[in-house]
Amino acid sequence: ASVAEVRAALARPLAYTTVMTVLDRMSGKGLVERRKNGRAYLYSAVLDLDNARRDALTRLLANLFDNDRDALARYVSRLRPGAASPLGRPASRAPKRPKPAARETGFVPSLIDDSLL
Repeated sequence: ASVAEVRAALARPLAYTTVMTVLDRMSGKGLVERRKNGRAYLYSAVLDLDNARRDALTRLLANLFDNDRDALARYVSRLRPGAASPLGRPASRAPKRPKPAARETGFVPSLIDDSLL
């Protein structure tokens, strides 16, 4: 896919240059391949979904569960959709904070998008 196609498929809008930079970095790390198509590059995943999941789970198992598959299975079995996360917070997004009132100048300071945190 081209940068524009990847950008159009994203759930939330990102700048063209942001998507291009991320794809370029992923290419440098060997996560995607790119080939020249006219003036643009076309990107494709190096791994299929099944292999990507396997690699991610292998890293998760090694880094967070000391390669103990039973510990991972016990942890996952405790998770229920819509239930509180193991950290005690709801699994869904936190409620948005109310916007601050406008100052006398009419300027409203922006808040950090909590979904990015």
